[in-house]
Amino acid sequence: MKKFKIAVTGGIGSGKSEVCNVFKKKGYSVLSSDEIAKELMISSHDIKEKIIKSFGEESYKDGNLNKEYLAKKVFSDPDKNNLINSLVHPATTKEVQLRLDKELNKSNLAFVESALIYEANIEKYFDYVILVFSPDEEKVKRVVARDKVKVEKVIERMNNQISDEEKCDHADFVIKNDSSLEDLRNRAELILNIIESLSAN
Repeated sequence: MKKFKIAVTGGIGSGKSEVCNVFKKKGYSVLSSDEIAKELMISSHDIKEKIIKSFGEESYKDGNLNKEYLAKKVFSDPDKNNLINSLVHPATTKEVQLRLDKELNKSNLAFVESALIYEANIEKYFDYVILVFSPDEEKVKRVVARDKVKVEKVIERMNNQISDEEKCDHADFVIKNDSSLEDLRNRAELILNIIESLSAN
């Protein structure tokens, strides 16, 4: 049996969390690089210091990350977005790899959900990358409904990510999310079956 580290990526609102839910229901562990990054931004003294130095004391409130403040600072300015990523990504990538290795002691497949695989240039750390692809107008609709934010804010965030069209050329598997939720789940199961077969050979 071969052991694989697999990244699930896609733009904001693409449906990657739904795909990951399919894998979880099949009994696999799915880490969230987003959650790990948030953990480190609170627990790592080094990262905390760098964020305060770069973005000000208001970056934290009562010991917790001031997400609203940082979002305003970061998403409207590509340079600041790149800066915060450069402070947080290296430690997050290291922690993700450590946790994936632990998961592979228990299972042949370990997954991580991460929006910024290609932006952070970390695809080399994974055996396979699954891209969840969805039309931009659908992504905007989903995020507006989910996060109760303005269309402009969603587009701002999307502009900080490489387009899904570009990512398609680099991904090992592409799951299209352009119809029903049931179709998306069926497509995710199909890709999972293929990866399980590759692991078994």
